[in-house]
Amino acid sequence: MANLKRTREDILQAVIGTVHRQGLVATSLNELFAASGASSGSFYNYFSSKHDLGHALIDYEWELLNASVLEPALRSSEDPIEQVLNMVNQLEAKNLEQPHCGGCLLGNLVVDLVEQDPSFREHLTLIFDRWEQTIAQTLRQAEDRLADRDIEGLAEQILNTVEGTLLMGRLHDDPNRIKRGFAAARDLIHQAIKS
Repeated sequence: MANLKRTREDILQAVIGTVHRQGLVATSLNELFAASGASSGSFYNYFSSKHDLGHALIDYEWELLNASVLEPALRSSEDPIEQVLNMVNQLEAKNLEQPHCGGCLLGNLVVDLVEQDPSFREHLTLIFDRWEQTIAQTLRQAEDRLADRDIEGLAEQILNTVEGTLLMGRLHDDPNRIKRGFAAARDLIHQAIKS
């Protein structure tokens, strides 16, 4: 029996795994109702459509990423380079904990949604720009220790390497491939440091 008193966050938390595995486009409304444990009326009380749910999931996943990876990494050390390395390390650990790499939900949603509606492209671009800027702002605090002054370019390379690693990790379902990819992201950071 559906729980008619599910909150918006309850529903997002309940459906995120299904959407992560299947994609939003391939997940039917009935599957979303079943996964959420909410009646259709309760679901529509919070989300006017699957489209609306998609945008809510993007924001929800960004909040989770911030709370579980980015903010802890920024608090983990006084050293900005260590902070960025800790972001990479925590993302690697998070993905290796899963028995089968599902990739990055935000990256998966890029593949799943950007061609569906321009608003998804704009929303996901905004989120990935924020993520990239978080890396760049952190690295900028250690600019005097970096050989290459193109901080934004380095942040972009780090994020591209991480996202590519998670996408290929999902494709190959191989933890060693994930480890090699995250090692490559760490190498970008180490290579940028002045010798």
